[in-house]
Amino acid sequence: MLVIGLAAPIVAVVWPQSSVVVASIAGAWLFLGRTLLMRAQKESTEQAAAVQEQFDFYVYEMPSGTPRPKLPSLEDISLAAGPEGELVAVAEQEKMLAWYVVAEDDPGEVAVAIAQRSNAAYSYRLLRSTGVIWSIIAVIWASVLIAICIITGLSLVTFLLGVVLPLLPAFLDVTEYIIGIVRSARDREALYREIETRIGSNDEPITGESLRVWQESLFELRRDTPTVPDFIYRLQRRKNEAAMSAAASQLSKRPRQEDE
Repeated sequence: MLVIGLAAPIVAVVWPQSSVVVASIAGAWLFLGRTLLMRAQKESTEQAAAVQEQFDFYVYEMPSGTPRPKLPSLEDISLAAGPEGELVAVAEQEKMLAWYVVAEDDPGEVAVAIAQRSNAAYSYRLLRSTGVIWSIIAVIWASVLIAICIITGLSLVTFLLGVVLPLLPAFLDVTEYIIGIVRSARDREALYREIETRIGSNDEPITGESLRVWQESLFELRRDTPTVPDFIYRLQRRKNEAAMSAAASQLSKRPRQEDE
């Protein structure tokens, strides 16, 4: 949907006679995106968030929380994950082992809180980068669109009636995506900062209930956050993981420093 929303106006400007066809395609795709495709994506995202939560419960040794109606069956999870004997090899290939940085002498509650904070902070950095990248693309896109209009000598009336107005739905799709990414990044930032203030705090020690509340927030954020393109994830992964690990190591020392 995002690609069509960005490409449609440029195609319409380069070939003005195609503006009606392009607008129709963009409008039809937007309709499908807001109905069938959005519903399918939302359901798959919620299923993935539920599976990720179960994985977190296993890693953190936390009891299962709120039942998730969209949690896939064990058979479906096994089918998606692949043969059990190959899981470790796949995890090594994808460099997913020891993803959370946890010190052996960290108290249980502190270790889980650091892991939860790492998850939220990592996602925040990824979403922030995504918002910046797509905002830059949008600015370049608008500049190219205006430049093409000037070069081709389109009149203002033709530009507005033949290009802008028919393609407003596609532009709306792009705008809403960027706004959703920025909003989700801010929500992640608020969560990781809240957890960070509690780590090592003698005034408000971390409790099991605190961990449950934060885990619930993580699930809701995963469920409601717009998807990030794979190329941005790969582009930012090494840098974000290095920053996350360094921050986790620093936070792990905080409770011991408070006790000294």
